[in-house]
Amino acid sequence: MKSKGKTKGIIAAGHPQTASAATRIFEEGGNAFDAAVAALFTTFVTESCMSSVGGGGFANLVTANGDQQIIDFFCQTPKHKRLPNDIEFYPITIDLGDTKEDFHIGNGSSAVPGAIAGIYALHEQLCTLPLKILVEPAIEAAKTGAYIDDFQAFDFQILKSILEINELAQPIWFKDGQLLQEGDHLYMPQFADFLEHLILEGQALFYKGEIARKVSEVHQQSGGQLTRQDFEAYQVYHKSPITVPYGQKTILCNPAPSIGGALMALSMQQLDGKFTNYHYQDSQHVQTLYDIYTYCNQLHSNPALLQSALKQNGWPTTDIQAGKWGGTTHFSIADEQGNAIAITSSNGEGCGYLIPGTDIMMNNMLGEAALLPNGFHSWQADTRLASMMSPTIVLDEDHEVAIVTGSGGAGRIPGVILQVLHYLLDHGLSLREAVHAPRLHLEHKVFNLEPGFANQLDGINIKEDINRWKKPTLFFGGVHTVQRTQNSYQAVGDTRRSGVVASTF
Repeated sequence: MKSKGKTKGIIAAGHPQTASAATRIFEEGGNAFDAAVAALFTTFVTESCMSSVGGGGFANLVTANGDQQIIDFFCQTPKHKRLPNDIEFYPITIDLGDTKEDFHIGNGSSAVPGAIAGIYALHEQLCTLPLKILVEPAIEAAKTGAYIDDFQAFDFQILKSILEINELAQPIWFKDGQLLQEGDHLYMPQFADFLEHLILEGQALFYKGEIARKVSEVHQQSGGQLTRQDFEAYQVYHKSPITVPYGQKTILCNPAPSIGGALMALSMQQLDGKFTNYHYQDSQHVQTLYDIYTYCNQLHSNPALLQSALKQNGWPTTDIQAGKWGGTTHFSIADEQGNAIAITSSNGEGCGYLIPGTDIMMNNMLGEAALLPNGFHSWQADTRLASMMSPTIVLDEDHEVAIVTGSGGAGRIPGVILQVLHYLLDHGLSLREAVHAPRLHLEHKVFNLEPGFANQLDGINIKEDINRWKKPTLFFGGVHTVQRTQNSYQAVGDTRRSGVVASTF
């Protein structure tokens, strides 16, 4: 195919090869959406414990002509439940350093994956290059190896107890019986073969063909809940974003059943106008954010109150039930034409099961306890799962893209994005300063503070225990962000999750 000429574009992402996949497509003349498809494909190799064909995600996008859209390709619950005693479903504890989180894994924890359907939906609607070209960086990474940086090595370490369950994982995440370390390379040759067959056969390979058959057979025999009917019925949802006026800006958020987008939108409303002339590291600033978090947590713990707040704003109030709190990754992309896209994807922690012959680990979205107030297995059948994932776009007063952002970070996602936007829009920090400024988070009766806040929080009535972290960490997200100011683009990758930037400008 003859080159279309280089496109000027920029990406902030969680891995160098993810970013280079996008710039390679810009060099081929693709737009931001072409670059996003290539980057997402590549995350399945380069960020394999956070993003997978076996999982799903969300895209928040604005086109050059101003069209706004959310593409929901997150996971769907099975059409039928098996009795709890009939499924493979068991707990596991993940150690994050200064805190621990419990999850459930096993075949019975998997919902219907949406990643492949999401890629095809995005490509069919907005891309300009053939899918065969867009998948090439991922195939090459799977064959020649994805570099393991410090963040990926740490992610493997905390998920080791999941990665070592299935013998099919040994050739991928282990070398000579030892977990891959920083400086090693990860290889997924069977995944490269899967991608090559996918391009030839289309998404029917996954949802109506060999993959659906393999998963349904294993689930029937080994305590899972997915059937071929679940795969065949999967649909991508195209939605309008929640629009939140904020000063002269407009914030575009992920709507229900995303809990993350709804909470962020309502919290930004509370924050708007509360900034006064205090320094962002002072106790007064901590008080403001503490109050916002308290309000957010009240909404989160009271579904009726949350639904009422959404209804008052005229925002979607789809039933919000089970949700996603585990490992995620994010990237943000913009191009010279005015196209922009933020994609957050997740495989949870992975269920421990790999689809034979593919190197693909399935998700454990039904094993997340935080948003199942009525207990495990209380989810409704054949329903889109809710999520904390909140890819976000900010428009300026002329309704042009100003900021493209988002984050991994489980239940911290809405709050960490809010803080970066607060630093940018209210405190006037530069993009680099805003992304790397100290963050806080309030949950589970613990008020978590990164270094840099006032040691003495005078005048603040904090009811929760205070946990002062020794250094910034992945717990507080990875807010990889692109910003446009006067037709000049810049980007920052969050160092908490080894963020990187690549550009063809």
